[in-house]
Amino acid sequence: MRSKKSREVPAYSDILRQQETEDHYLPPRKVIHPSENGKWTRIFYQTVLWLFVLLVIGLTIWGISYK
Repeated sequence: MRSKKSREVPAYSDILRQQETEDHYLPPRKVIHPSENGKWTRIFYQTVLWLFVLLVIGLTIWGISYK
């Protein structure tokens, strides 16, 4: 007869611990691919500001030319 020890299934935590030691460690996605939200927000606001400035300059020149 087989012993009871040989038929036992390893615990889930034991399996996870074994996989962690076997697999290579990967850093979180946030570290590899940092968010660029701040960069794009700054570009957006600068673009909107420049468009507003150009609109004011264009309307001023247009208003002066049709005096």
